[in-house]
Amino acid sequence: MFGDVLLAGNSRILSIPNEDITRPLFYSLPFGFGELRKGHLVLWNPYNYAGLPFLGAFGHALLYPPHWLHMFLAPALGIDVEIALHLFLAGVFVYLWTSHRRLHPAACILAGLVFMFSGAVFLQIYRGHLHCIISLTWAPLIMLAIDGVLDGTPRPSPRVWTMIGMVAVAMQILSGHVQYTFYTAIIAGIYALLRWLTASRRLRDVLCLAMIYAGGASLAAVQLFTGLQAASEGYRTSISYDVAASFAFPPENVLTLIFPGFFGDMVSTPYWGRWTLTEMSLFMGVCPFVIAVCALVHGAKGVRRFSLLMAVIVLVLAFGDYTPLFRLLYDHVPGFQNFRGTTKFTFLALLFLSMLVAVGFDYLLRSRVPRWLAVSAFLTSALLTAGGLALASDCRSGGRDIWTPTLSRMSFLAEAYQSFIVERATGSLAACQNASRSLWITAGTLAVFGALSVAARRWHRLVYVIGLVGVIELMAYARYTRPTFDPTPLAERSVTLRRLLDERDAGDARILSYDPYSYIAMGARAYDLWGAEPALLGRYARFVALTQRWPTDAILVTSGMRTPTPLLGMLRLRYLLRMNAEQMTLLPTNLPQLPRAALISNWNVLPDSDHVLAALQDTTFDPTRIALLEHDPGLTPSGSEEPGQISIHDLSTEEIDITVDAPQPSILVISDNYSASWKAAPLDPGDTRSYVVEPADYLLRAIPLPAGHHHIRLEYRPSALILGTWVTVSTIAACLVVLALEWRRVRKR
Repeated sequence: MFGDVLLAGNSRILSIPNEDITRPLFYSLPFGFGELRKGHLVLWNPYNYAGLPFLGAFGHALLYPPHWLHMFLAPALGIDVEIALHLFLAGVFVYLWTSHRRLHPAACILAGLVFMFSGAVFLQIYRGHLHCIISLTWAPLIMLAIDGVLDGTPRPSPRVWTMIGMVAVAMQILSGHVQYTFYTAIIAGIYALLRWLTASRRLRDVLCLAMIYAGGASLAAVQLFTGLQAASEGYRTSISYDVAASFAFPPENVLTLIFPGFFGDMVSTPYWGRWTLTEMSLFMGVCPFVIAVCALVHGAKGVRRFSLLMAVIVLVLAFGDYTPLFRLLYDHVPGFQNFRGTTKFTFLALLFLSMLVAVGFDYLLRSRVPRWLAVSAFLTSALLTAGGLALASDCRSGGRDIWTPTLSRMSFLAEAYQSFIVERATGSLAACQNASRSLWITAGTLAVFGALSVAARRWHRLVYVIGLVGVIELMAYARYTRPTFDPTPLAERSVTLRRLLDERDAGDARILSYDPYSYIAMGARAYDLWGAEPALLGRYARFVALTQRWPTDAILVTSGMRTPTPLLGMLRLRYLLRMNAEQMTLLPTNLPQLPRAALISNWNVLPDSDHVLAALQDTTFDPTRIALLEHDPGLTPSGSEEPGQISIHDLSTEEIDITVDAPQPSILVISDNYSASWKAAPLDPGDTRSYVVEPADYLLRAIPLPAGHHHIRLEYRPSALILGTWVTVSTIAACLVVLALEWRRVRKR
């Protein structure tokens, strides 16, 4: 599947261009792990959104061990290796989970391959969702640990299964996709509860199950605590219902279980369904689907263990706002207000369906193939063939009899289908023809399955061929939809931007770009007001919404700021970055500029942050002459505006050395984003003065200074990082002690 890309070195990347690989992974991975290779753990990103947390953003996954490959590999090769590695691990973990139930090894292999190449997993490659792939990898290992605890096998003991689960949970937390971790925890909790209700040692089991997540969180506390502290200042603490309900799995896309291209395939036919196919596909292969149906009829109840029930529960949650349940979850369950895209539940549905595939194939390998399976396959194949012929005939006549009338009557589909299918004749006919082909492909695969089933009743080893056909159809579709692109222009853009900025002697000025070019600045070690980070600070989001006249939630879905309003001069916005046919241009904004650091000798103290935000709309407000504060600085303005002297030097991304000579009491305003984790301390020997970092002008950093000389170290140091480090180290030590005791017990036995 990936040999051509991996052996090509750095010449191709698995993804389409201008998606998540380029914003921000291709630039942020070399930045973060390049610094880590030097011994510097990056806590703050100064290059996007006027500054925001880096380690605390979760998604950069600096502490995730497999990510450390990026300290030694070039960006393109590192990304490709990680994708291949994690898909392989996902298959291995499904194999281990299914083999734990003593199923046939071939059945377990088939289940692992079905999960790896299913639509919900493999199509994440299309848009470069590396962070999604590495997070979902650990879900089957968590389910295996739950089974291991509840099955009560002496080897390994429940303590060992608990620690396996702890490691899997910790790895999922460290991998960086909080939403996948949250959804996996919900489903793991439901699955554990259903299994625990039939357990014999309930007290011991519930303690072990609780320790899987409590211990996993403790192992990853250094990342988890730091991320939660950063999130407390973020803008996603509660997003609106409409945004949270977006990107739910459309019920009609259940058809993609066996018709992967019915709504378009993104290669020969554009996807015309709701949202995006990369996250709205359940494809598991026609043969594996029929095998899973066989498991429901013939699989032992004790072996398939809630698989169908869990798959249904997961799908209902994935449907999101298409069912009334989502409103209840949004209103009453903490966490559902912080994410959009319940379709991300679908990979867990495929996980439980993969277990059914293993159970069904195990039955076929050990028993005679049921006659009804072949008969059903032939009948369904005949019906689909007839349907495909009728639809193809209707396509040739312009879709007047079946295609357009059917879609037109489905009013609930209007939001996605009406404009493309009903109103655009050319696109509609192409989609109609593609749908008919999809029916024929599925019909042909069912016919092959039926023929092999009949033959396998006489020559039983042909059952293996049935499984092989399922693997072939999955891998064929996966390879067909697997894009790559040349990453060479990505690095060249950053070089060009650096050259343009140097020619203009831009210094610490900021630029404003649109997606997908917002991370070119990071590659050039320049400063951009835009980005693609879920860890965006709340103050910045609300400030940008004010300047652009947006609702705050709009920052989730827009591709960039459109209006360079005067207030953006507070953030040193000097140039607009424009890309046209790969031609890069910097356009001057001519906005009044606030320097990187300024001494402001006049200030107003307002009751709270909302009043400050409202005061920014006053057209007479001049940030170079007055600072808007939320707390009394404990100073008295002298009335003088004599300029002082400031020297500012960045020691690292989160350490700044500042020297100030203030002729009168002043507010030192730094035109970078404020966070409560920025702290200031004196550097001169014997200087015992204390300094407070507080917000000025709603989102900038301010340090009140009395008259005199000041030498200050300004640092971004989240307190949760220290606490999390101690918890992680203590938990690792405790786990090593438990493992040593377990090893000693086994040796004695």
